[in-house]
Amino acid sequence: MRTYRERSVSMDAGTTAEKASTVSPVASDATTMLPVTALVCTRNRGDSMLAAVASLLRSDYPEFEVLVVDQSTNDETARAIAPYLECERLRYLRSSTRGLGRARNIGIAAAKYDIVVMTDDDCEVPPDWLRHMVACFAHPNVAVAYCNVLAAPHDSHVGFVPDYVRQGEQLLTRVRDKCRPDGIGAGMAVRRPFIEALGGFDEMLGAGARFTAYEDVDIALRALLRGYYVFETDRTAVIHFGFRTLEEGRDLTSRNYYGIGAGLGKLIKCGQWRVLPVLCYVFWHAIMAPCLTHLIRLRKPPVLRRFLGLIRGMYHAMRMPVDRSRLQFGRER
Repeated sequence: MRTYRERSVSMDAGTTAEKASTVSPVASDATTMLPVTALVCTRNRGDSMLAAVASLLRSDYPEFEVLVVDQSTNDETARAIAPYLECERLRYLRSSTRGLGRARNIGIAAAKYDIVVMTDDDCEVPPDWLRHMVACFAHPNVAVAYCNVLAAPHDSHVGFVPDYVRQGEQLLTRVRDKCRPDGIGAGMAVRRPFIEALGGFDEMLGAGARFTAYEDVDIALRALLRGYYVFETDRTAVIHFGFRTLEEGRDLTSRNYYGIGAGLGKLIKCGQWRVLPVLCYVFWHAIMAPCLTHLIRLRKPPVLRRFLGLIRGMYHAMRMPVDRSRLQFGRER
């Protein structure tokens, strides 16, 4: 039986994330040598987020910085990271704001470099992760990139770790290409000038915001709608340690589909009907297909939370003001 383990916070010890390193060669063109900012957004994690920072600082990339944006309501994270701020590669920003979309925007604005890679504060990355993520931007029109996110060892009988695993690489050039690929923010990267042209992440989406998820997918859909490209790779992966119990998983499902419904509902309200195939794909594969499968087997369909979350999110999105030029939510009235 696999068991969930506590992560080490040693700044020089080895890490499970090294298992995600690939032996395949990385392209050696000039794009892969662009300087890069590695962004970690955190809130009330205390010293548990140091493992993510430590793994980034062990990167073998020639020129990079690690930027931490801390939205904590206490000083535990600030105290935990203080001894490591002597490292010239590491920068720390404290913010009284709330919401992951807003934290990502703060980090992008403060980043030294135009390629900004992002992972979560409960993840670890392999030493060559930055090389592979920067290589995703070889095409000059790529605005957003995703990699695989692997679940850390855990006991699947009592819970799970959210992950995302794909096979092969894919360049997405149209909105309907985003139906099946579903990269997540724990392993993503953006090209700052393009993201700034889009108006940044929608700050009404994401953990801690009004709508509690989907800021990481919404930015890709908006990029595709504005003519930019999205790239997904399986050449590298981060290790995710965000274990959830089965009960926590049910709550997470409700929040995620609430965010999905809100994000897609907002784009439809903005008149972006090209996202309808994405909505139809979500509705069929996440709700209808599992429902039919379980009914055929005379089992209770486990999709009610998904359905209610999706419908609630779309309903509330339709009642919110939107900025059609940026394809974002406007300010709440």
